[in-house]
Amino acid sequence: MVRPSTIGFLLGIVLFFIPIPPFAMIASIVVLLASVVLRLLGK
Repeated sequence: MVRPSTIGFLLGIVLFFIPIPPFAMIASIVVLLASVVLRLLGK
């Protein structure tokens, strides 16, 4: 079972490389921050 934070981290990386600025950049930063917070919370 893959943890949601791992999925969010991978999703953030994928969004980061999709060339649809600036929305993709903002979305990837938000997703990465959320996944890091979830990982720190242990969820």
